[in-house]
Amino acid sequence: MSPKHFLSIKELSEYIGIKPKTLYSWVAKRVIPHYRIMGLVRFHKGEIDIWLKSCHENSEDLTNKRVNEIEDEYSL
Repeated sequence: MSPKHFLSIKELSEYIGIKPKTLYSWVAKRVIPHYRIMGLVRFHKGEIDIWLKSCHENSEDLTNKRVNEIEDEYSL
C-alpha cells in the first residue's frame, strides 16, 4: 500500500463530507476501517471506497426489506 493512498482525518472528512469529530467517534467505536501509523489515524482510500459501497448496499437492502414489510402489512 502506497503512502499516497492513505488519508488523514482531515482529508477523509473532505473526501466523504463527514465532520472530523464524527470520524474520530467512528474510529473509537471501530465503525470505519482505519490504521494507526506511528500514533496517527489513517484511512486507506481503497478500503474506504469499498466500505462506503457496502454501507450503501446494506442501506438499500434494509430499505427494500422495509418496503416489502409495509407492502405486506397493507396488502399493497
